Amino acid sequence: MVGGGLGGVLGDYFGGHNPQGRVAVGFTSVLLAIVFFNGYIFSTNYYFALINSNLFQLTSSWCAAAALRPLCADLARNPSERAQIVAFWILLEKTSSAVFGAPLVGYLTRNMLDKGNDAEPAVKAQALSFNLSILATFFWGVCAFFWIVMGRTVKGITWGNHKQKKDSVV
Repeated sequence: MVGGGLGGVLGDYFGGHNPQGRVAVGFTSVLLAIVFFNGYIFSTNYYFALINSNLFQLTSSWCAAAALRPLCADLARNPSERAQIVAFWILLEKTSSAVFGAPLVGYLTRNMLDKGNDAEPAVKAQALSFNLSILATFFWGVCAFFWIVMGRTVKGITWGNHKQKKDSVV
């Protein structure tokens, strides 16, 4: 809850100074989420896990408030188009999480946990955390790739405040 508000403030601040500011906040959010998620998964100390978990929750929620919603709102010409964009976005998000989330983690770890019944629980937990880390880092990396593509695409586009500033200067 705090992270979304902070992301919105950061997005507005950096978006007001640079056309790519919102994209930069989204990309930074993804990179920090990778770092803090892996710090959480591989932590061996309770306090270290708690700090990384909270920092992950704080930074991973910046994307929607800082960049996605404002950029989608600027793309739409009327509320009907905006609603269609958001509906399609939620459809993609929910479908991909249903397909690639828990079923993929289960598939990746099933053979490892079934064949290693004689392994120590700590070894199994470490193997499970490694697989979760690889899977999450891969998908967060895909997200980071698309933020890079968006940053390269946004170079020639003026969004929101920049459009008004450009018109007022002329």
